Amino acid sequence: MEKEESREGRLGYEKLADIKVEFIAELGSTEITLRELLSFTNGSVIDLKKPAGESVELFINNKIFGKGEVMVYEKNLAIRINEILNSKDIIQFFLKEPL
Repeated sequence: MEKEESREGRLGYEKLADIKVEFIAELGSTEITLRELLSFTNGSVIDLKKPAGESVELFINNKIFGKGEVMVYEKNLAIRINEILNSKDIIQFFLKEPL
C-alpha cells in the first residue's frame, strides 16, 4: 500500500512538471520623480542604490524563492542561483533583521 501511495505522489508531480511559471530576477529598484523620468535620453543612467556585486533576488510567480548573481553565459546575461530560501529565510528577508 505504501509503495502505491509513493508512486501516485510521484506521478502527481510529474503531471505538474510542464506548468509554466513566471521567473523574475530583480536587479534593483529606485523611486524617481516624473520630472526625472521625462528628462531621460539615450545614455541616461539610473542609480538603483544597490552595491555592485550584491546578489539579486529571484522570484517565482511574485514569491521570493532565492538569491543569485548576474553573469554572462554564452554572450547572454544569466543568473547563477547561489541560494534557495526556506520559509524562515524568506520571513527574515522581508523583515530585514535576524530572527
